[in-house]
Amino acid sequence: MSQAQTRIGLIGYGQIGQAVHKMIDNNEDNGMEVVFVHDQFATAVQDLSAGMVLEDLGEFESRQPDLIVEMAHPDVTRKWGTTILEKTNYMFISVTALADAELEASIQETTRRAGTRAFVPHGGVVGMDALLENRDVWESVDIVMKKSPHNVDCAAAGIDPDDIKEETTLYDGPTRGICPLFPRNVNTHAAIAYAGIGFDRTHSLLQVSPEWSDAVVEIYAKGPGINLSVARNESITGVTGASTPASIYNTVQMIGSTGPGIHLR
Repeated sequence: MSQAQTRIGLIGYGQIGQAVHKMIDNNEDNGMEVVFVHDQFATAVQDLSAGMVLEDLGEFESRQPDLIVEMAHPDVTRKWGTTILEKTNYMFISVTALADAELEASIQETTRRAGTRAFVPHGGVVGMDALLENRDVWESVDIVMKKSPHNVDCAAAGIDPDDIKEETTLYDGPTRGICPLFPRNVNTHAAIAYAGIGFDRTHSLLQVSPEWSDAVVEIYAKGPGINLSVARNESITGVTGASTPASIYNTVQMIGSTGPGIHLR
């Protein structure tokens, strides 16, 4: 029996957006099709066909998307999240947007009223299922992130990466506080907090050193009779880890695939 294609809209066409678009197009059996790409910078989409580019995001309904995927910045969710969710489903990789409690509540209320769904991808989080399944028993969750300062967007924190000459702690405290300071770098922290014990009880540590070339994320969760310890080490380009595009694509596939075969959700 043939299945209808899931219509996907993409917001943000940088490294991740381009990779996800290519992965969707390269798999003819995934039951998905990209119906528009939007980026605030015209140069980012200049090589796409005119019919694929959506210049005005306010016209997203004209493309009849079943799912819109944000891969740009948390400001997109602040400005457009509830508007999109009034009409269709929405997945945002800039999970730091949820550190704004008022915005989180607005998203929740909109989905209930409109009957749509908002999705948070697991991204670079290893062990997300364990964090979620045991969220009622964790007594503490700690996240340690280590990167080169030149792989951290420090603009919002007012820090010049060139000034960092040795191992330095940029943040040590509740996860809610790190999100507005490094919104493009700590979506992993935000996803862990949302899956686990929340933004105020989850503890974040961000360390940088010019001698480090890879990105390291360590997760430690403790509860009565249970301890979780997970570490991930990967190469990084800009602020994006090597595994991120494939991870985002696979999450989109879990949500939108109508293709044949056995699907692991």
